[in-house]
Amino acid sequence: MNTADINPHDWLTLQPVFARLETESLSADNIGEWLTRYSDLEKTIYEAVSRAYRAKAEDTTDETVEAAFLNLIEHVLPPAKMAANRLEQKIAAVPSALIPTDSLEWSRRVRANLEIFRAENVPLETELDKLGVEYDKTIGAFGVTVGGEELTLYGAFAKLQEPDRNLRETVYRALLTRWDLSRAKLEELFMQMLHLRRRIAQNAGFADYRAYVWKQKARFDYSPYDCLELHQSILKEVVPLLSDEMESHRAALNLQTLRPWDVDVDSASRPPLKPYADAADLEQTTQRVFHSLDPALGELFKSLMTGDLDLESRKGKGPGGFCDFHPLTRKAYIFMNAVGTHDDVQTLLHEGGHAFHALLSDRAQPLFWNLHGPMEFCEVASMGMEMLAQPHLERAKGGFYSAEDARRARRDHLLEAVVKFLPYMTVVDAFQHWLYVDAALDVTINQINAAWADLHRRYLPDVDFAGIEEGMAFRWQRQSHLFTAPFYYIEYGIAQLGAVQVWQNATRDEISAVQQYRAALERGNTAGLRELFQTAGLRLAFDAAHVAGLMALVREHL
Repeated sequence: MNTADINPHDWLTLQPVFARLETESLSADNIGEWLTRYSDLEKTIYEAVSRAYRAKAEDTTDETVEAAFLNLIEHVLPPAKMAANRLEQKIAAVPSALIPTDSLEWSRRVRANLEIFRAENVPLETELDKLGVEYDKTIGAFGVTVGGEELTLYGAFAKLQEPDRNLRETVYRALLTRWDLSRAKLEELFMQMLHLRRRIAQNAGFADYRAYVWKQKARFDYSPYDCLELHQSILKEVVPLLSDEMESHRAALNLQTLRPWDVDVDSASRPPLKPYADAADLEQTTQRVFHSLDPALGELFKSLMTGDLDLESRKGKGPGGFCDFHPLTRKAYIFMNAVGTHDDVQTLLHEGGHAFHALLSDRAQPLFWNLHGPMEFCEVASMGMEMLAQPHLERAKGGFYSAEDARRARRDHLLEAVVKFLPYMTVVDAFQHWLYVDAALDVTINQINAAWADLHRRYLPDVDFAGIEEGMAFRWQRQSHLFTAPFYYIEYGIAQLGAVQVWQNATRDEISAVQQYRAALERGNTAGLRELFQTAGLRLAFDAAHVAGLMALVREHL
């Protein structure tokens, strides 16, 4: 395919390429070359969308950039989805014996996608994308002023780690006040999204949106009932560990109860860790950490340090953090909102793992659909890297901290990323199972808030929200996945259990654990989730005994 003849922002230049692929007959002699041309076309479209999204995330106030992104999702992606569906039908009609081995897993996903595709859902998906843009703009505009200092949303979160309790409470209440200004808009956006998703599932012939998503996400290796089992395993094996840690935290702070502004502060009231001076320092030190772990990974990260990292938080910048891959130029890109905290280090290690996954799978797998992997394993790549990097955070190994601060950072990571996170992940996931399966069709926003609060009290019982119960609703409305990536949160829970196993393997033999990790990343999306876990030396399981064994290791190291 001659990409020079294509403008991916103009459907009229893409349509003839799709048409040629659609009209060609496939045989054993030409299917490999045909798949390569189709892959190149998909790379061209994806690169355009990823770069447009990147520009929009970097400045949510730029109307020209927003218009370019909206043009893609309104005028290019809808006809491209229709054309891709016809090509997928063509692939599905090919006997499996003719499909190259490296595309067999993809062909299984294609067949699942064909089962759910409905032309009438394409404009509904476009509307959801547009509502997602509105959500990002709304959150991107968040900011508070405390003591004369103007703070971005992420700058305000950082203040919740400060030893001064009055400051923490002031910041938290300022966030609630600011959230209240956008509350009605966020509620309206969410209700619109909820109804659109229910229509999409109904159009595709599914009883509920959860069943639709399971097919859409090609979740072949586990069921919704496995997730419900995991919820109970976490309630039994992780929540008591969290309560023990929170009680120790409360006692160390000499408080009667833990308020929401007390959760993130250091138990010994030490100032927050200050790992780096500026974004350049964060980049360079992280590169040394990766190099200490594995020189080849250090070189991969170094390739990003020439314009493919946007790290610092600023007004008007989109929320959150993510890694994307530009498949034509074969470069990864990391976006985040750094404000000078240890959380920033963890975020960059996390997104670095995603970047390694993209770059290593790109080297080994030339076809577009074989990059990355199942989303649950994509998160093993990132969370596993967080775990692998922990022993290399000391300055003696090129890292950020003294030996004492490195020990503090490692403990904080186990507490935050595992013990606190798994119950919170369960709240997010269980909330969505309720919302899309059990909630009434005419559910109200008040009922939604109440359901979230009930789950929050069950899985995170140790924080006192008396008098500021709306603080719980604030928490779910700033969880972007609930708005823009429904049912994308269990991936983090499954992956964190995998990441703990990566760490467990590394405590026995770090070199071997890194080799297994890299081998699994290089397989990209050519294998199912369970097989990728096995390649990395991990076990995919949801039962309480499995979770208990991993928590015993965590408790020992805490």
